[in-house]
Amino acid sequence: MTTPPDAAAGPPRPGRSRRRRIVNVTASLLLGVVVTFLVAAAFIRVPYVIVSPGAATALDRHVVTISGPPTYPHAQRLLFLTVQVTNQDPNLYRYLFARLDNTVSVQKKQDVIGCASYAANARLNDLLMRDSQDTAKDVALTRLGYPVAHLGDQVVIADVACGGPSDHHLQLGDLVTAVDGHPVSQAADVRPLVLAHHPGDTVHLTVRRGGTTLTVGVRAGHNGKAAYLGILTQTLGSWKFPFSITIDTQRVSGPSAGLAFTLAVIDNLTPGDLTGGHRVAVTGTIEPDGTIGPVGGVAQKAITAERNGATALIVPIDEAKDAHAHAGHLRVFSVRTINDALTALHQLGGAPIPASPSTTTTGP
Repeated sequence: MTTPPDAAAGPPRPGRSRRRRIVNVTASLLLGVVVTFLVAAAFIRVPYVIVSPGAATALDRHVVTISGPPTYPHAQRLLFLTVQVTNQDPNLYRYLFARLDNTVSVQKKQDVIGCASYAANARLNDLLMRDSQDTAKDVALTRLGYPVAHLGDQVVIADVACGGPSDHHLQLGDLVTAVDGHPVSQAADVRPLVLAHHPGDTVHLTVRRGGTTLTVGVRAGHNGKAAYLGILTQTLGSWKFPFSITIDTQRVSGPSAGLAFTLAVIDNLTPGDLTGGHRVAVTGTIEPDGTIGPVGGVAQKAITAERNGATALIVPIDEAKDAHAHAGHLRVFSVRTINDALTALHQLGGAPIPASPSTTTTGP
């Protein structure tokens, strides 16, 4: 008769059983920690902004509409570029995956919007989008000799220093109408009125915020011996145009399409095709004097342009290096002014560059 294996083995050894229980308990604890972390990661928010490639939108008749003067057909191949920017702190999953994606930029929130809220930053970018559209119309129409009346300016707060005197008092997008009761309409008007104070004095600013007018008192800090508020202001212009120009970008905000809008308006109002039939992606801000400024996110915009079939990319000269590094096969033109941009398009085979008239913007 054979002895059953279990009976032959005898009772389990106490040491082996204890080790097995310890291993099982440890594994259960580790599994619990991992599951807890995986669940918590969906709810843990980190203070970073993720910038991803966005869209390349044709500036066609659905985006730019001009009513009144003669307009001319063209290939509608000017593209304005956008990036996707997170509008809330991302969770840990999104942050970690973004870190692994070489087409994405991950930046500290404070480096992008300072200590501002996402809502205040959005309000500022809406104002900057409207200003970029109006400035684009002004530059384009003035370039073509149309009369444009400058109606006036207003001052917007474009940055608030973290931990500075104005932090938690003033917000991005606040429109400053007066300092200590003195009306202001240019960014340059604000500084002398602040410097008239001593550090520790309270400076009273009248601001418009979300349709409400407020008087905000800010105790001035010191920059050396001078008073300061820790804000950066910017001038926004207002013009009266001789006819209606509508630029509809849906929910896109920010100033970075100013150059693209300018070129699109010129293209609509002049014979021929500025792009020569090429798909040309454009990014850059525009100033009333025709100067082109930097925009940020150029690496992601270059990737967007290539993905959407552009053959050329026009960027501000200060961001040419980033554009070249990510543009792939695209031909990159770096420009300082509207004239440089028109020259670049002509080099691609576009229509002759419209001559700049001797007349300039008229008064109100």
